[in-house]
Amino acid sequence: MKRTQSALFFFLLSLTISTAGLAEKRPLTHADYDGWRHIQNQHLSNDGKFLAYAVFPQEGDGELVIRNLITGKEVREPIGQLPPPPPVNFALNTEDAPPVPRGIQLSFTRDGRTLVFSTFASKGEIDQAKRDKKKPKDMPKGGLRIVDLESGAVLRVANVKSFQVPSKGDGYLAYLCEGDGVADKLGSELFLRNLVAKTERMFPDVTEFTLTKDAKLLAYAISSKNQDANGVYVAPVATDAGSKTLAGGVGKYSKLTWDEKQHELAFYGGREATLFIWPREGDKAPEIVSSSTPGFPTDSMIGDRSNIGFSKDGKLVFFGYAAKLAPAKKDDTPAEDRVSVDLWHWKDDYIQPMQKVRAQLDRTRTFRAVYLIGGGKLVALGDRAMAEVTPSDDGRYSLGGDDREYRAMAEYDERYADSYLIDNFTGARKLVAKKHRGRVTWSPDGKYAMFFDGKDWNTLAAPDGKITNLTSGLGVKFWTEEHDSPGSPAAYGLAGWTKDGKSVLIYDHYDIWQMAPDGSSSTNLTQTYGRKNHLMFRYVRLDSDPEDKGIDPAKPLLLRAENNDTHDSGFFRTSLGAAAPPRKLLMAAKNFSNPIKAKDADVLVLTESTFVESPDLQMTDLNFQELRKVSDANPQQAGILWGSAELVDFKNLDGIPLKATLFKPENFDPKKKYPLLVYIYERLTQGVNNYVEPRPGHTINVSYYVSNGYLVLEPDIAYKIGFPGQSALQCVLPAVQAVVDRGFVNENAIGIQGHSWGGYQIAYMITQTNRFKAVAAGAPVANMTSAYDGIRWGPGIPRQFQYERTQSRIGGTLWEYPMRYIENSPIFMADRVKTPVMMIHNDADDAVPWYQGIEFYLGLRRLGKEAYLFSYNGEPHGLRRRPNQKDYALRLQQYFDYYLKGAPKPDWMEHGIPYLQKPGVAIPETDQ
Repeated sequence: MKRTQSALFFFLLSLTISTAGLAEKRPLTHADYDGWRHIQNQHLSNDGKFLAYAVFPQEGDGELVIRNLITGKEVREPIGQLPPPPPVNFALNTEDAPPVPRGIQLSFTRDGRTLVFSTFASKGEIDQAKRDKKKPKDMPKGGLRIVDLESGAVLRVANVKSFQVPSKGDGYLAYLCEGDGVADKLGSELFLRNLVAKTERMFPDVTEFTLTKDAKLLAYAISSKNQDANGVYVAPVATDAGSKTLAGGVGKYSKLTWDEKQHELAFYGGREATLFIWPREGDKAPEIVSSSTPGFPTDSMIGDRSNIGFSKDGKLVFFGYAAKLAPAKKDDTPAEDRVSVDLWHWKDDYIQPMQKVRAQLDRTRTFRAVYLIGGGKLVALGDRAMAEVTPSDDGRYSLGGDDREYRAMAEYDERYADSYLIDNFTGARKLVAKKHRGRVTWSPDGKYAMFFDGKDWNTLAAPDGKITNLTSGLGVKFWTEEHDSPGSPAAYGLAGWTKDGKSVLIYDHYDIWQMAPDGSSSTNLTQTYGRKNHLMFRYVRLDSDPEDKGIDPAKPLLLRAENNDTHDSGFFRTSLGAAAPPRKLLMAAKNFSNPIKAKDADVLVLTESTFVESPDLQMTDLNFQELRKVSDANPQQAGILWGSAELVDFKNLDGIPLKATLFKPENFDPKKKYPLLVYIYERLTQGVNNYVEPRPGHTINVSYYVSNGYLVLEPDIAYKIGFPGQSALQCVLPAVQAVVDRGFVNENAIGIQGHSWGGYQIAYMITQTNRFKAVAAGAPVANMTSAYDGIRWGPGIPRQFQYERTQSRIGGTLWEYPMRYIENSPIFMADRVKTPVMMIHNDADDAVPWYQGIEFYLGLRRLGKEAYLFSYNGEPHGLRRRPNQKDYALRLQQYFDYYLKGAPKPDWMEHGIPYLQKPGVAIPETDQ
């Protein structure tokens, strides 16, 4: 009896302590977002002694952390505020790609004694410049930091545009300062710094520069007010000897490019752009190619915006040429009398909006040409018919694509081209693949090109053009087996070629195959261990040297593994020709990133995360025997209520087994009833071990809602072609029921949110079910019949492909399946809606036309349904401006809190936001 009482006492005591520990924690608030930090740009010194990485808060100044991995000592240096990502260039990318984030430039010197990194302007400087209404060119600029790793001394340099540290030499650094912004075409000061003597040499009026890898020569281009001083010069690095003029005179000089062995330097220059090549031991750089060179295309000129490249042996140089542009004709017609009209012609390659988006690209397009240095011969490889040309590494052949016949098909189908093998010595073209799709990869030896045809991997032999199917007879699929849309499935991908070009490593769902490019042999490199254990093996490239192309067949292969069922991850090791299955090094219920390795040491750094654990940096060795945490980006999380993530099994209404991720609050009590928020898109459970950074945006933030007492459910959705709305309904409702059956869900407090494709599915579902208390549908397609012939305004492309071939999954034209379009369109069933609807659809949406949100809103309004439509002015498909992100995150929380938690009704739900009360609205005065 006493023993029982004692056990009970200690149980109650431990419960009290546990509850007290939780009581000290608080839920996330919207004010927490700004200070939440993320790690990026991690680098190791070659000797593995130092780790450097940037840590940026969501808003405010970041810092560069330099950690001595032996002593654990850290140095921190401010690096300014991370600028927003640049806008998407839709002329180059017609897909809904996320913006590419910016980052700092960071380099250790080869000897590991010095660290050099760039910085951004501080938040305070930027805010002050905005208050002063400075022009973009006059905004504060970033700088440079030079850190002596032995002494810890830091040299801070302001207004630096770029820098270079030689990869195979020690003791020197070159950096180019920002110009004064007055004359953008003129150069600025270039400094060459001796890192040992701590001395510098300055070169004025420099526009670009390059240090040789061995740190012996500095080449640079000048653009000066005194145009006679313009040119390309080279200076010895280790002495104060004067610079040598390689080419000079009036004109622009650019694109300084070394061959692989750095024996020759090529560049453009002169009054009329000319291609120069300077032998490293020579005197002047001779003019190699100009518009008067025999074989140069007529009515063309050197395209000095295009990159220059050498073949691996340095015997061929590839460059660009462009059509000469006719001077613009002067039009003296008064503006009010001019005609401004677009003609949409039914035979146009691209419709007018696409032409507009592509105008600058097409106006300045360059085409590939090659100069055979030894033979003194010029060959034009590309032209208007074959704008894309990809040379092999050895330079003997190129692959070209002609898409003219299929350009209009991109509006409703996939992107195709006729592929040609081009002889770089003669320019002769040979058709090798008709109506081909997908990217082509050259083998390192240039003997084979490789492409995926939608089901199988094929090689194309050069020069005979023979095509060999490598994978059709292997009994496994090499295309994504979960693919459930009408278009061609994607490949699982390639690990890459071996350096000798004798093998290519190809992924199926689970395993890696080693194949001879001629089809003579194929081996399951991972010996079906992946398929047997549901592990997806993927090769990890540890060598970061861009010159080191291909997989070294003599070295062990590090593989990242992910369990297809649980999404646990880890690492295995094998080698080409191994007699045994891959050997496990590490496996855990975590998300491990691919590691980076110190070039000359057995030191690896990677991130480790779960839903609870921020992706901090971990240090280990090649055997992964121990992971040692070496960063702590968000220590404040220790005082905040978080949650947990787990997988839930369910079956959709067709009996297909599926999974959902269920997120629970940290202090979850199965005896309580919780509000449930559902978030949907397509398949999401692969992210069960991902950390969700608290962040505002146009979708719910899982960490925020779980911290504030919600359950959040993310179910996977499997689709039937032609029935996207019904497919979502038949997956989401059973997933919800599977969680409700566990007894801890308040069935009167279930909400759902999604954006874009998720927003469409929600709009459809509420015409079929009253299961949800409140919904928030972002940028939904409400009417597939009108959206089918709409425009994706970002790239200017018609949206027909969306419905016929890709995500909307109708599977045919509006005229083939009119009832499918109607039956999957929420607008035609809006009278059935009984659920409150909150929408966001911005007036500059570049993916889903704004009028789709308006159609649904007006339909619901006409029917007397409760509906709210937020439209953030000037914003695209997703919110980009942080003030708008914060505003919508707050309103989304207020909306769901009101319906699912009984919180007070916010004023905007009661009274709206009248236009006259909108901040910044100025009403023009009128005569009374």
